[in-house]
This record gives sequence, C-alpha cells and structure tokens, in this order.
Amino acid sequence: MRKYSLLLLISCIWGSQFFFVALVTNDVGAVTLSLLKALIGAICLSIMSLFLKRENYLANSKLYIGIAIFEVVIPFVLIAQGQKYVSSSIASMLIAMVPIITLILFVFFFNKKVSPFQTVSILLGFLGIIILSWPTQGMGGSGTVLGNVLLLLAALSFAFSLILMEKLEDGSPIVHMRNILGIATVILLPMAFILEQPLLLSIDGIQIVSIVILGIFHAGIVYMLYNLLIKSEGALFASFSNYIVPIVGVLLGYLMLKEPLLIQHFIGICIILCALLLSKERVVEKKQEVGNIKEVNVGYKKSPR
Repeated sequence: MRKYSLLLLISCIWGSQFFFVALVTNDVGAVTLSLLKALIGAICLSIMSLFLKRENYLANSKLYIGIAIFEVVIPFVLIAQGQKYVSSSIASMLIAMVPIITLILFVFFFNKKVSPFQTVSILLGFLGIIILSWPTQGMGGSGTVLGNVLLLLAALSFAFSLILMEKLEDGSPIVHMRNILGIATVILLPMAFILEQPLLLSIDGIQIVSIVILGIFHAGIVYMLYNLLIKSEGALFASFSNYIVPIVGVLLGYLMLKEPLLIQHFIGICIILCALLLSKERVVEKKQEVGNIKEVNVGYKKSPR
C-alpha cells in the first residue's frame, strides 16, 4: 500500500504543475523556467541534506550527469518545442509512452526479465491513457510530424533516465537528486543566456510564488520521492506515474476550472486503475512464492552426522 501512496503523491504533485506553469509561461521562457526550477529545487534539497550524514558520492558522478541531461535538460526543451505543434491531448498520449519505451529498453537492450503481469499492465494503462486523452474535437490539425517526433524523443529521454536512476542504489535520494538538479542548473544556465534573456524578466508577486512552488515541490521534493520509489520498486513501476498524471489533470480541471467530465474520462480512469491492480497482483504472487520457499526451508531438517 505504501508504494501506491507514494506513486499517487508523485502523480498529484506533477499533475498540479500545469496550473502553476500556466501562470508564468507567457512571461518566462521555457529554458529560463527550467533553470529556475532546477536551481530552487537544488537549493531546497541542499538545505535538507545538511541534516544528513555526509557521504562520498563521487562514484555516481557519471550517472548524475547522464540523469541530469536525460531527465531535466533534454526532455524539457523537446516538450516545450513539441507542444508548439501538437495539442495537449496528443502530447499527453505521446509522453505516456514512457512506460512502454522503458519496457522495450529493459527487454531488448538491457536483457532484463519482465513478468507477463508487468507487460499487460503497462499496455492496458496506455490504452486507458489513449481513451482518457483522446481529443473530443477530432484529430484534424492536432499536430505535425515534427511535434510528434520531438515528444516521442522526450519520452525516450525520460525512459532512459529512469533506467539510469534505477542504478543509484546506495545513498540518500535527497543527496542524489540535489546533485542531479545542481548539474542540470549548471547546464541550463548558459543555455538560458544564449537562447533567452533571464535577467530581463518582468513578473509579479503571484508569478514569483508560482516559480518558487514549482522549484521546491515540482523539482526538489517530487524528484526526491521519485528516486525513493525507483529505489524501492524499480523503474517500471515508477513509470506508471506517467499514466496517473493525466488523471490528476482531468480531475483538477473539473474541480477548479469547471471543465466537463465526460464518459470517456471515466472509462479511461477505470482502465488505468485496472492496470494498477494487475501490477499489484504480480506483487502478491511474488510474495506467495517467497512464502512457499520459507515453508520448504522450515520443513527441511538437517540429518545428524
């Protein structure tokens, strides 16, 4: 139950970010916003890490750089550009390819065994996303090939970073993500000055608060929780957050913006919940196998010499 609570919390945090991004997106460039989020998130986790025991994390430096590039830098730029050509509903379906791409990478490139329950639950969850996010106004003019390719590359980048994050086995998630966000800040800083003008921002108090919230919760805290979930349950299970985030977005739109809640939304949500139940069934089965092994060990007695 703990892992589902953690998955839901992560999805709720990420699902609510669209509200805060909408408040600043017209006045803050995409790269500059990503820089500020990474910087504030790194500062937040740095303060939290002061209360932890100091350890040597230099052995993970290559992983930190790779995760910073594939989780923070590349996908943010690709999504910002891709959504200029693709509708939000199509974009959510393409980004929801992360679990499927992660599954493919595991099986075909990393030779990792995946259970039938994992495969079925991931495919079923993606079917739910298609139904949940299907445009109500039709597909015509919803996007271009360029936008689709950019968003699929972003999903591929997210999937690859998931696999890299799974390799961060030892150490505190707080320190791991502090270092990753710090590296992302260093990479994004020159990009922001080259592509945009971060020193010429003109934003009001509400926008400043929104950026601070995005940095603390939607970069610092959520990535710490994400790393914790990956460490305890693996990359495939953590990738399910990409299926729940659209559900959070739909429900928030209904509750806060009075957007319509259609029958397709109910069907999509139910299918995604069924996919999560399938993943739960896989875990129960695994626990039963462990229990049977214990019973065999108890029943075995060493013969006297």
